[in-house]
Amino acid sequence: MSRLYSTTVLLLLSLTALGQQKIRIHNSGNTMYAKEITAVDSIKLDNTYAKFKLSDDTNPLNIQKALIDSITFTTATVNLNKIYIIYNGTDNATIINPYANAGVAINATAGTVTVTATSGIDNLEYNILGSTTNGSLTMTTDKDVNLVLNNLTLTNPSGAAFYISGGRTTNIYLTPGTTNTLTDGSASTRNGTIHNNGPIVIQDTGNLVITGIKKHGINTSSTLTINGGNTTITSAASDGFHSEGYTMTGGNVTVTTSTGDGIDAGDGAIAISGGTINITSTSADVKAIKTGVNTITISGGTFNLTVSGAQSKGISAKGNIAISGGTFSVTISGTTVLTASGSGFDPSYCTAFKSDGNIVINEGTFTVNALVGANGGKGFSADGEITITGGNFTTNTAGNGGTYTNASGIADSFSTASFTSDTNINFSGGQFNITNTGADGKGLSADLNVILSGTAQISITNSGSSGKAIKADGNITIDGGTTTINLTGATVLTATGSGFDPSYPSGLKATGTITVNSGNITVSGTSLATGTKGISADGNITINGGIIQITTVGNGAVYTNESGVTDSYSSAAITTDANLVINGGTVTTTSSGTGGKGLKADGSITIGTTTSNPILNITTTGVRFLVLGTDYAHPKTIVAAGAISIINGTNTINSTDDGIHSDTSITISGGNTTVNAISTIAAMGEGVEAPIINFTGGVTSITASNDGINATYGTVAGGTESNDGSQLNISGGIVIVAGKDAIDSNGNITITGGTTIVCGPTAAPEEGIDYNGTFNMNGGFLISAGSNAGMTKNFSATSTQRTMYLKSSAQLANTSLLHIRNASGTEMVTFKPKNAVYYFHFSSTNVTAGTSYQVYFGGSYTGGNFVGNTSGWGLYSGGTYNTSGATLKSTFTASSSSTLNTVTF
Repeated sequence: MSRLYSTTVLLLLSLTALGQQKIRIHNSGNTMYAKEITAVDSIKLDNTYAKFKLSDDTNPLNIQKALIDSITFTTATVNLNKIYIIYNGTDNATIINPYANAGVAINATAGTVTVTATSGIDNLEYNILGSTTNGSLTMTTDKDVNLVLNNLTLTNPSGAAFYISGGRTTNIYLTPGTTNTLTDGSASTRNGTIHNNGPIVIQDTGNLVITGIKKHGINTSSTLTINGGNTTITSAASDGFHSEGYTMTGGNVTVTTSTGDGIDAGDGAIAISGGTINITSTSADVKAIKTGVNTITISGGTFNLTVSGAQSKGISAKGNIAISGGTFSVTISGTTVLTASGSGFDPSYCTAFKSDGNIVINEGTFTVNALVGANGGKGFSADGEITITGGNFTTNTAGNGGTYTNASGIADSFSTASFTSDTNINFSGGQFNITNTGADGKGLSADLNVILSGTAQISITNSGSSGKAIKADGNITIDGGTTTINLTGATVLTATGSGFDPSYPSGLKATGTITVNSGNITVSGTSLATGTKGISADGNITINGGIIQITTVGNGAVYTNESGVTDSYSSAAITTDANLVINGGTVTTTSSGTGGKGLKADGSITIGTTTSNPILNITTTGVRFLVLGTDYAHPKTIVAAGAISIINGTNTINSTDDGIHSDTSITISGGNTTVNAISTIAAMGEGVEAPIINFTGGVTSITASNDGINATYGTVAGGTESNDGSQLNISGGIVIVAGKDAIDSNGNITITGGTTIVCGPTAAPEEGIDYNGTFNMNGGFLISAGSNAGMTKNFSATSTQRTMYLKSSAQLANTSLLHIRNASGTEMVTFKPKNAVYYFHFSSTNVTAGTSYQVYFGGSYTGGNFVGNTSGWGLYSGGTYNTSGATLKSTFTASSSSTLNTVTF
């Protein structure tokens, strides 16, 4: 460089005579300065500057040698249109101002530069270079300006580094490959290291590093736009950016602040379509990105936000938040804060995305981590609705919930949630991987309704005690998508009244109703998830379609309820405090915990319609457990306090205790229902049990280790043989039942139609048919076999249809046949028993008075039809009976005076 300047001086002397020859000084590809050689008296060089002595200026023009790329000469006209402000440490800043006579006044005292621009010229370019530890740029302008920063380092210990007034747009260009550093001081009276009362636009690809010692990093009472560059707020006493509106299309923003918001757009709107934002905030009650009453709209960009302060937020708006693209990684760890309000407190939570309005997301990739410190932390929270149609979401919540007294003076609680709305949550698309490990944590939680539809793919793993995967204080509606839920948290008992109130781990939980129209739902509760509820509602549950698979393994337990009474709880696949209606779809449940339930309703249960055919596979494999005295909590596959109606469907019921139980009534009018109620505990395993049982249609096959059909009110006054008024009515359909007793009514039995096929045990005292009241056979078809118990009774004399009561002294083996025909050889019945049996009840419309009948044991049967149990016992008809190998046990003539015919052989 010294040689360059020596050569320049010599050339200058030798070219003096060339008239209008000009010297040009270049920086960063621009002509920084130009002057006729005749106006340059001398150029002196020292260690820092090239000092130009000009004939028309008493002060030399000092330009740092390091900033001069080259010096050239030309005879052409040079039009200078760029203003240069060069900071020179403690020396006066160098000012190159081509507009000094056009309304731009610039004064420099050491590093303090003041610009007053009244030129009326738009977008004047100010190139700002150099370095000083005690300087500033104060500008008043009547037009938009362009500030080009080129390796600028500017510190103002007593004020803002840049203070620009006039309300015009300040365009800040960050020269590519440069790093520009701005710092204010604690004595500043301004609100930002860059302080402006007009819009600010930052662009290009260079670097801008800002330290906000007094307050904000960048402050403007207007909008802030980032179109490019790398802007870093290394620290700020308050906000990193503070503006009235924020727009970003590109570039990179990094903000670290310990006391304020990362980006505070005031009450202006935020619109982000590109770029990368990295914000770390550690103070309580701050926001990484925030607007007041306005909206946030994001269509692209990358966001890395870490918020650790109590009740702080990642992205926050009092208006709506709308996201249609972008990649988000948000980590929160701040605690919940209880603020005194009314007669108690109002909680404020640390939240990744918070809107006082609605949150609408159409696309984007989201990773939200609410660490264990974020007790009550929320991933997405809206006072209005949350609507998601697309995107990929991974959320993890680890903080526990808590209890407090709310503003109304009522004991209340809070908990973590990945998605929570004060109104509705509506997911119609997107992929969700939601994990909660905090106590009482929620995946989705709405104060009103949750609606899942379309192509939404939702996976929720909740290991928090009493955690709820999906919870609505209103209704839950499933209209599509796939929902997979895994529960491993235990039931929690909370002290209340004279005992405790249990809160259960639940897949879907609604205070209102739950409706499933389509979609796939899978809920799994492990052995750790005691008292699991797969689908639970205080209101009605209606299933119109879809595929539902629920597995519960958790055991039940005994506790003292809030009234001070010993009580119990157990797992249930589907449970409602009201009514359960299954009109369609496929429902598969397996409950293996102690006392577990398949389908449970405090109201009624209705399965199928005359035009819809659901498929049910309901299994319970657990055992009972003792509650108090002789009171046990039993595993039941389908149980209701109200009426159970099976109108249609293909229904398979497998239980280690009761199959279908109602405290009111059971009516089966259609469908194909198979019930297996097999218990290893003596006197347990009722197939179908209720005070009133009606079979009016369909095909029902029942196998039980105790009573196959048990009509009872549960208590019998005056002894076990008293009539308690219960009723078994068969008017249609096919009923196939085996058990001991196969049919037991503590009241009456009335058969008026249908086909009833019964097989009881071999050994007394249990029977094929046992009743305490009347047994009227008034129509239909019945064949029943059982033991030779002395308690076995004939049909009642009030029966209107002809009957046969057959009492054999010898067993009919379970490999043999009972065959009855009239003297003409017309088949009345051919029956193969499940067990070896002695006594039979038979009735058919074909039995006539005064007709001779023959009773055979043995023989063989070919062709025809079979109606019975899949194991091969039951009724054969329409084929050919062969008496070869058979024994004619009796020949008798039916009574003409009575419908009863008792035959002993």
